Amino acid sequence: MAGKEFELLKNQEMELYLVNKEYLADEPFQDIPNLQEKLELLKGAFLEYDAMHTGEIDYPTLSNLLREFQVFRSLLELRVQVQDITGNTGSTVPYKDFVMAMLGRRSTMSQRFLQYSGKEGNAVKKPSLIEPGSHASYLEHETECVSSPLSTLPPPPPPSPADD
Repeated sequence: MAGKEFELLKNQEMELYLVNKEYLADEPFQDIPNLQEKLELLKGAFLEYDAMHTGEIDYPTLSNLLREFQVFRSLLELRVQVQDITGNTGSTVPYKDFVMAMLGRRSTMSQRFLQYSGKEGNAVKKPSLIEPGSHASYLEHETECVSSPLSTLPPPPPPSPADD
């Protein structure tokens, strides 16, 4: 590793350490079990995929990172989910927003990432499309806004006298 690249990596590790320290001190995240361990796992994954050591990854790179852990999202789904959770509308995801998206209360990405990596429990679980947890209520909330396609149909005609 060249001297300049090593220096960039050390600076980035320090920046990510400081972001993790913020999350550890932030009250809404303090009730997350094994938060320190989870932050270290996220930091390691982020460092691995941030080849330029800029502290940001683009959406295709984020998609590749998540696919490694059997979390499949289209680029549009990823962008929407990150924007919903963090408010970030840029073309890249900084580490702070990556962590927020992964630790957010409604984040199924986080649940699947941590379960598949074996950091959530003792055994590595095979991922499934629907895991029990808080995301189910999020999905129910999201579908409440979607009207049934049947609601746009006219009512059925009255019975015909010939049917009697």
